[in-house]
Formats: sequence, C-alpha cells, structure tokens
Amino acid sequence: MPSPAGVRVLLASASPRRAQILAGLGLPFEVIDSAIDDGELTPPDNATAASWTIAMAYLKARAAINGLTVGTPGVVMGADTSCELGGQIIGKPATAQDAARTLRAMSGRTQRVVTGVALVDPAHPRTHRVLIADTATVTFGDLDDAMIEAYVATDAWRGKAGGYNLSERVAEGWPVAVAGDPDTVVGLPARRLHEWLDRTRGWGSWGGWA
Repeated sequence: MPSPAGVRVLLASASPRRAQILAGLGLPFEVIDSAIDDGELTPPDNATAASWTIAMAYLKARAAINGLTVGTPGVVMGADTSCELGGQIIGKPATAQDAARTLRAMSGRTQRVVTGVALVDPAHPRTHRVLIADTATVTFGDLDDAMIEAYVATDAWRGKAGGYNLSERVAEGWPVAVAGDPDTVVGLPARRLHEWLDRTRGWGSWGGWA
C-alpha cells in the first residue's frame, strides 16, 4: 500500500490522543477547530455505534470546513469514538456520577468500541469523502468500588468515551483485554488509516502526493 507521506491532513479534533497517533504514523497534520461539542449531542434510539460515530465524524469535518479559507489545501479528518455495551451507545460521561456508573456497568463485561472516521475534501465535501468505522472489543475484569472511586476522583475520565483511556488503564494495572486495534479504542484506527487515505488519491485538494 503506498504511503500518503507528504499529504496535508487537517485534523478536526482537539484530542491529544488522536494527534499522538497521527504523529506516530509520521503523517504531517495540522489541528483545526471543528466547533462541535459532541458531549451535548445524544444518539437516537435506533442508532448503532458505527452509524453514530460516522455521522459525528462527518459533522465535525463539515463544521471545520466551514471555518477554512476557500482553496485551503489538504483533507479534513473528523473522528468520533463511542462504546457500545449491551446494545446501548455510551459516549463521554457528563459527571463523575455518570463515569462511576458507566465503569461499574462495564465491570466483568465485554464492550464494543467503535471509532468513525470522515475524510473530506474541503473543496468538494459532498462528493469527495470517505466515511468508515473500525471496531475493537474491550473486556474488563472485575473493577471494585474502591478502584473506580479512586479513578473517578482524579477527573481523568473527562472527555473520554466510556470514561477511560485504554493506555492509562493498562498502565495502572487494571484488568483489561483488547481484541482489535488498541488505537481504535484510543480514538483513531492506526492500522487502517493509510488504507483509507489511499482511497482519496486523486483528490485535488490534498496538496500533492509524495
């Protein structure tokens, strides 16, 4: 698969974890403002995690495009991550109580974590776009109340789908197993990004391929 080195990616996300993943892949990128607070949005009852995250990723990308100067080179990348437990979509907890309740529900169970990605040509956002999602599963062992309460008190759950960051929980020794791409759980499917970016070859707004 040809590597899209030199392609200018405009990341419509303030997530430091997504920026770290792109940097680790050696992809040149710039962070731009999507002006979307997805914490205030609620998925409809009939939404799946895949459809919801893809829709949110595209919404973020389109909102970011509205703030760009016409003719800005590059491709806009929006992304969104949600957990799905027992058929219910779980986004970012709004309060410490929400975070604790969510983690208790995840204790001893397996959840699906879905990250949707939208790659959009700012010059032709309706016709030149790639909308796709990747899924991984996360299984927590038993999480006792003391463990959950100590974690929630740190406020590290804020801004994270499901109320946790995978690498941080692994580093802290939480009982957790992952099937699939761990970076999908963190917020951006690293294993598939080059494949998805290659689908946009030929778009005029990339600013050139190396």
